[in-house]
Amino acid sequence: MKKFAVVLLALLTLTSPMTALANSNEGNEGKEENKAKVLKLESDERLAQTSGEKVRFDGKDIKINSYLINRSNYVRIRDAAALFKDTPAKFMVSYDNESQKVIITKGENQKEDFTYVEKREEEEIAKTNKQKIVDSQGKDIELYGYFIDGYNYFRLRDLAKILDFGVAYDFKTQTVLLDSKNAKIEDIYEEGYFTAPINKIKTKAGEEDIRFLIYGFEECPYCQKLKAYLDNKGIKYIARDIRDSEGKKDEIFEKYYKDMAEYNDRVYYPTHIMTLEKDGKSIDKCVVGFEEKQYDEIFKQIEENTYFVENK
Repeated sequence: MKKFAVVLLALLTLTSPMTALANSNEGNEGKEENKAKVLKLESDERLAQTSGEKVRFDGKDIKINSYLINRSNYVRIRDAAALFKDTPAKFMVSYDNESQKVIITKGENQKEDFTYVEKREEEEIAKTNKQKIVDSQGKDIELYGYFIDGYNYFRLRDLAKILDFGVAYDFKTQTVLLDSKNAKIEDIYEEGYFTAPINKIKTKAGEEDIRFLIYGFEECPYCQKLKAYLDNKGIKYIARDIRDSEGKKDEIFEKYYKDMAEYNDRVYYPTHIMTLEKDGKSIDKCVVGFEEKQYDEIFKQIEENTYFVENK
């Protein structure tokens, strides 16, 4: 079946909603009113929020200092090295002053022991990390990270990929799962988490069972417009944040976007999957982004029973 996908790439300039209120102006009549200060972020900056998520390491509940950026957990690489000390996934982190590079040596223990220091809940500015990282043989390691409060932080799932430990998320208990022995642990979902409700839609061929599933993220304006469009039509659907599930993101990308693999780390798009279920079979159609005219045409084709046709 030939699949069609319209890719919509948007460069967004983010303005933070975080505000800091000035001190009260009561009793200072005639002076200029105090106003909320709006923090404007540069293009290579993000807001990092202290992560309060539960963490389970090799079956034991622990606490680790981390930040949430775009719903992903970021940790200090030295903290991760200390945590995995004396485990099958142990690695050591050092710094070469001459080359100004961070060196990761797999199979060796970090000198420091793992410690946790309670942090107050706060937001910090995360600036894109430009630190060069190499392995013990001097080979470059590509890690996308942020510089936060004087330290380098990297995405936990990215560290897991290069250091052979497991990271997953338990959606039932809202817990981050870390495993030093199994690098292939999978996310745990509630039953039916990705199963959209059935809509009975009238077509020229009779009433059809069609499901509507949206992968996107709450901040996305196209996701919001798509939801409003479906709501206006009385269509039932579910929306899932694609950033929450690494495995599902890879699955969706392989199925619909495998010819554009270079964008795999930027899957923050509204991907809308419509599924026709009939006679024990299903046909999926994928649409990216939102344009009202395009969706008007899609629903017209659904009603004419010409949309869910496999192109050979």
